[in-house]
Amino acid sequence: MKLLSGAFGSWRPRAALFPRIETGRLVLRPLEPVDADAVAVYLGDIEVARWLVRVPHPFTVEDAADFIGQCCTTAGLGTATTLGIVVRGDDRAVVRGIVALHSLDTRPEIGFWLGRPFWGHGLMSEAVDATLTWAYASLDIDAIAAGAFQGNVASLTIQARQGFEVVGMSRRPSLIEERLLDHVDTRLTRERHAGRPWRP
Repeated sequence: MKLLSGAFGSWRPRAALFPRIETGRLVLRPLEPVDADAVAVYLGDIEVARWLVRVPHPFTVEDAADFIGQCCTTAGLGTATTLGIVVRGDDRAVVRGIVALHSLDTRPEIGFWLGRPFWGHGLMSEAVDATLTWAYASLDIDAIAAGAFQGNVASLTIQARQGFEVVGMSRRPSLIEERLLDHVDTRLTRERHAGRPWRP
């Protein structure tokens, strides 16, 4: 594959961007068209959507289908991977949230959300931990950026547990608020991830 130079160094995927990752309680897998209904339900919840940069409200099944199509395209191009979070033991294998790595060819960044009924059980921490471990084992990247709108304590707590460090503040657009909001910018290096004593 052709090398692409970016802010975080030369980029060359070492693994397919359609992984299936299993943890104690979760299966993380690529999104499929049948996931559109579930994605629409959870992103249609204003308490989930208001913390995300690119999500409009209301969020329809058509929006979800378009989003899943874009995810498949970027994974095929080798620039992003978006994984649905499925709880083990769920016979219907319904996606309950998403964890995504994007901009892998320039400035790798992780983003994530979980349906509100599943908050407070450590599932998101488990999914993020597994995704980061896979990324640093499988991809030629030196650091991963993240962050959250100011006030999103839950997301920033998950990031801190993984070793992300606050590196600054920025302003990012919120489609729901229709304005720029303060955003806490964080970063996790490969070395810091490898040496971390913490777990989710």
